[in-house]
Amino acid sequence: MEKKFLVLLIFGCFLTSKGQNNAPPTGADSLFSSISQLQATQDSFYSKGMFSSQRGKHRLREDNNVFFSALIAFTLNNSRALQSERNRQLTDSICKKVVGNYSFYKNQKGLNTFNFWKTNPPQYFPNAGYLSRHKYFNLPDDADCTALVYLTDTSLKSEALWLKQKLAQHANGTTACVKSTFSKYRNLPAYSTWFGKKMPIEFDICVESNILYFVMSNRLPFTVNDSATVALLKGMIQSGEYLRNTAFVSPSYKKPSIALYHLARLLGIYNVPGLDDCRSKIKSDIETQLSISTDFMERIILSTAYIRMGGQPKEVSFPLNLEREVQSFVFFEADLFSPYARPFLKFISRSKIFAIPFRCKAYSLALIAEYEVLKNNR
Repeated sequence: MEKKFLVLLIFGCFLTSKGQNNAPPTGADSLFSSISQLQATQDSFYSKGMFSSQRGKHRLREDNNVFFSALIAFTLNNSRALQSERNRQLTDSICKKVVGNYSFYKNQKGLNTFNFWKTNPPQYFPNAGYLSRHKYFNLPDDADCTALVYLTDTSLKSEALWLKQKLAQHANGTTACVKSTFSKYRNLPAYSTWFGKKMPIEFDICVESNILYFVMSNRLPFTVNDSATVALLKGMIQSGEYLRNTAFVSPSYKKPSIALYHLARLLGIYNVPGLDDCRSKIKSDIETQLSISTDFMERIILSTAYIRMGGQPKEVSFPLNLEREVQSFVFFEADLFSPYARPFLKFISRSKIFAIPFRCKAYSLALIAEYEVLKNNR
């Protein structure tokens, strides 16, 4: 009991601001307060209401993308019904401020799709010198950021069917065919990561999980593209490819723990036609990963995934170097090679030679907060 109290005390002291003498009464309260305090309070490199994130392997560069801020809003909203009244108010305040920035990332031509980076004016690869100055490196809008924006901005609900049709226009086989996947999946008209006409078709099981989450949350009709996306996920889950070759089948996320987290987040809330018979395998695979993983943040998201799949909460020991664990956790990786990868080059995807890791302290805290809320409400 004394040991547990000591861990909570250290945890609370770390998460509270320097000017605060008394730690909040619970771990969850402390986490929500810390996330709120990390939100930009005035316009600078980061617009008011956004969260800072960093890009790079050794030399970290500040990166003012919409991805992490939208993801924080989505993650906090996901557990809102289980939060205390105090934390619900913080969640609502945080999300409102994030949503107020989405217009900066909207499609340059006014369409209701969204980019990873600011579009008006364009700010691609910020703080990257050469990459920041040449339009060649300006990425098209993507389905992942767009789905997260739609899932956190209720004003876009009337545009949901339009977005679904837009996704179908860029699905595999519509104007181009995917090459960066196993041959048995190449004819599936599943959704692609990118909206750009010149960008190769790319499959990513985590992105496709988020797209299906968007479809299910808006109660949109299932089409051939949805069924194909389900078939793709099902094939990769049942064959075990989603864990053996995660960096290849999820080039933007790369880790088995993160793939399991995405799938559990989807299936923990929705009964997706065609994926229900994958539940037992996903739950079993989460248990296996929990038994071998020693990384703190991975154990957090795996434990959250396990709870979402109906498992009993797993206790996660908080390390003494908590700040370093939170600061260094890589959730997302931009892989410059992935759209051009081929099955016989999987080793390149695994090596991460061309991958650019992204970190966000506030999002790491949001993941811990999610775990605490779900664990305490089982």
